[in-house]
Amino acid sequence: MHMVLPNAGAGDPYRIDTLLLYMANMAWNSAMNPAENIRALTARDERSGEYAIRHVIYADAYSSETVAYADLVLPDTTYLERFDCISLLDRPIGSAHGPADAIRQPVLQPDRNVRPFQEVLIELGARLGLPAFTREDGSPRYRDYPDYMINHERKPGLGPLAGWRGENGEKSGIGEPNPGQIARYIENGCFWRHELPHGQQYFKYANRDYLEGAVAMGLIGKAERIVLQLYGEPLQRLRLAAEGHGRRQPPQRLRARVATYCDPLPFWHPPLGAEEPQAFPLSAITQRPMPMYHSWGSQNAWLRQIIASNRLYMNRATASRLGLTEDDWVKVTSRSGELRCQLALMEGVNEATVWTWNAIGKRTGAWNLAADAPESTKGFLLNHVISAFLTPDGGATTSNSDPVTGQAAWFDLRVRVEKCAPGEALSTPRFAPLPRPPGLEPAPEILRYNAKDAP
Repeated sequence: MHMVLPNAGAGDPYRIDTLLLYMANMAWNSAMNPAENIRALTARDERSGEYAIRHVIYADAYSSETVAYADLVLPDTTYLERFDCISLLDRPIGSAHGPADAIRQPVLQPDRNVRPFQEVLIELGARLGLPAFTREDGSPRYRDYPDYMINHERKPGLGPLAGWRGENGEKSGIGEPNPGQIARYIENGCFWRHELPHGQQYFKYANRDYLEGAVAMGLIGKAERIVLQLYGEPLQRLRLAAEGHGRRQPPQRLRARVATYCDPLPFWHPPLGAEEPQAFPLSAITQRPMPMYHSWGSQNAWLRQIIASNRLYMNRATASRLGLTEDDWVKVTSRSGELRCQLALMEGVNEATVWTWNAIGKRTGAWNLAADAPESTKGFLLNHVISAFLTPDGGATTSNSDPVTGQAAWFDLRVRVEKCAPGEALSTPRFAPLPRPPGLEPAPEILRYNAKDAP
């Protein structure tokens, strides 16, 4: 996903007419090197003068950094105003003791012109005549998202929700759609959970009772022993291709890379692009704070009391060696850029590693925050020094991704940290403030929530 905007802007592998994004803040905290993504959003074709990405449609509930670059904004609801499905088909909430799933139900009615994005997609699918969203006569297959949650099936009897399936809600895992399924979830506190019998809770990979039960519930396809393959035969086939075997051959510039990293046995290797350990001696990682997942807490006054700006966390011994102290403003430099931020010291981090929270630093003007909000004056993104590409090799660029899985290499960043000069107590890089979207009123300067109940 981190390559969507750079590739679309460059027309790689082809030019697109419209880019549709949902909630992924690709002009800021969801991107490696946000400045590069912003350039892709604003780049123009040299011949026609049109934007390289001609149209951008973006759905979000809040005025994020990416909203400013959209041609069309589809205003979404918040989590409190819509139905959601936490499904066994996608990141379920179960445990080793048994599978579980859940729903969200609306607890507030929207007081503005917004719609749940899931329902917008369902309607778009029906209007476009997509087979999954229309009946044989062309009419819409689903009325709304709860109707989809109940009636959509990946295969007969297997849908988004595993609880209370069957005509009367008597089945679990696999069963016919139940019109009363959502009501049963709400009656049960909005979740369903199946407790595995004690005899099925251990050695699941070879436990016949568990495997047969898992097939009956639709969790796996066959009741066969599950063997973890330490030796990856598909990787060996790729390596053999790099060595010249077979009809399908990798590009010449990637041949050595494939032969090296497509090892059929696991092995450790230094991060790609980390060829200068003396120049960049520290590993740097960024992770999401639990109370502000996907940035969706930065306008919340209660959550801002917990964390409204982030710092770079460093081991005290490392700071002592570098001549740094608590609250110092520091310059963080990688092979692709630099930033300024404030330092915090702690014991519970490796001496060769620094880290920070992601998505706390905000661009001035976004999220309807004040111009002097700590999110934009003290908060920062480590993303600004993470390159989306590895060092050019033979004139070609390679994605900064794991060479086997293609997963974005967020944790491969190497940096050096130095004390800032006096007078540099402001987070960088800085971008021009974003304009407030039309129709959005300025945020109140005084918080009056629950003021009537105050003594």
